[in-house]
Amino acid sequence: MSAIFKFLFERATDPLGLPINALYEYIILAVIGAVAYGIAYSKVGDMYHGGLISGRTEGSFFHWLIRLILFVGLWLLTYGAIQGYYFMTANWQIILMVAGSAAGAAMLCTLAVTAMRFVKKHRTVNGNA
Repeated sequence: MSAIFKFLFERATDPLGLPINALYEYIILAVIGAVAYGIAYSKVGDMYHGGLISGRTEGSFFHWLIRLILFVGLWLLTYGAIQGYYFMTANWQIILMVAGSAAGAAMLCTLAVTAMRFVKKHRTVNGNA
């Protein structure tokens, strides 16, 4: 039964690639796979010790299920980070202009609020007017 779960896992994760150099892709996917394996192994062990599961097939099923969920989740985070990096390197000038504009607008708002508070604090009431 474990061979079936392994086959399904490999079929589900095979098309998940990264848009980077093949060597880096294999290294990153190997690390993601190792992390997913370690966490799944630990969680299934905890399930055995806690009495939640008792059979080999149940353990194998939950191991591959947890491993698949973790692998896909970590792959999504990695893929998003790589795409974010590519977007930022391609559009760094626009990002810098938007960030500078936001910082300038924040400084102008702060200056305006400070000036209004100063005027309000130092205003005198003229009784003759």
